[in-house]
This record gives sequence, C-alpha cells and structure tokens, in this order.
Amino acid sequence: MKIKIAQFLSVIGHPLLLFPFLILFFNLREEQVLFSNTLAMVLGLFFFILIAWVYIGKRRGKYTDLDVSNKKQRKSLYVFTIPVMVLTLFFLIYTNQPKYIVTSFALATLLLLVSFGINFYIKVSMHVAINMYLALAISKVSLELGIVLALFTVVVLWSRLVLERHTPKEVVLGLVVGSLFGTSLLLIS
Repeated sequence: MKIKIAQFLSVIGHPLLLFPFLILFFNLREEQVLFSNTLAMVLGLFFFILIAWVYIGKRRGKYTDLDVSNKKQRKSLYVFTIPVMVLTLFFLIYTNQPKYIVTSFALATLLLLVSFGINFYIKVSMHVAINMYLALAISKVSLELGIVLALFTVVVLWSRLVLERHTPKEVVLGLVVGSLFGTSLLLIS
C-alpha cells in the first residue's frame, strides 16, 4: 500500500505534469491574468515537446522509466531539454512577455543547467528541485498555494525515497537547488 501511495504521489508530483497544471490554474483565475493566450500556448507546446520526448524515449528503450531516473540516461534528457528551454526563453523575450515570467523561466533554465553539471557527480532529484522552485515562484503570486506546494514537495520527496528512485542525498540536493533558485527569483523580482 505504501508503494502504491508513493507511486501516485510521484506521478502527480512529476514536474512535467505539475507545471502545466499550475499554468492552467493561474490562466483560469479571473481576478488576475498572469498568462496571455500566447504565453500559455508557448509553454503548453514546450511541455508537450518534453513529454513527447520522454514518452518516445521510454517506448524506444532509451529511458527505463518516465521519470528518467537513471543518472546516465538523464544526460540525454538534459542535452535535449536545455536548448529547447533556451529557445523558449528567447521567444518569451522576443514576444515581450511579463518580466516575472521571463525571469522565472530564465532561472528555471539555469536550475536545469546547474543540475546537469551536478549530474556528472550525483543525481539531483528533479521532482524535488523543480517542485520547490515552483513553490517559491508561486508564493509571490499566491502565498497560500506556495505553502501548499512546498508541503507537497516534502511529500514528493518522501515518495521518491520510498520508490528508491533517489538516495537521501539526492533529494536533499534537489531541495537545496530548488530553494536556491526559488529564493533567487524572489530576491531579484
């Protein structure tokens, strides 16, 4: 039962599912429009490309799981994702998207780049790093949702340990990396 709960939490805490859900959540809020239709489409396309890449990689045997938990396999995901993020970032700048969105996407790109570098030594839990980053980023707009997401990140951290996808060092490192970049975003914006 514990494994089933951990699997469920790990799936709903997957960054490629959680981030688009949060974009949709904020886009549907009537009292505060954060995402233009153009921005929502660009980010939606970005996530569709990443999800398709991982899914196809899993189907072809390139990745052993949809989390891309294998440290060696993860390198190819970084090599694909970082240029796509940079191109998306340039498009966000070119289309004059809000400064906070551009800054948060730029820092998310740097978070991924730093995680890629660290991955040569130890695997960073991207579930934990990205979720903690999102929790801090969202707290600027909705403190309540930011706190809920930070608490949810701790639950996701637990699930990654239970499923043995990461060691305690890897999830703590994810927490540190996500917190550093999230705090940086709050300080510079």
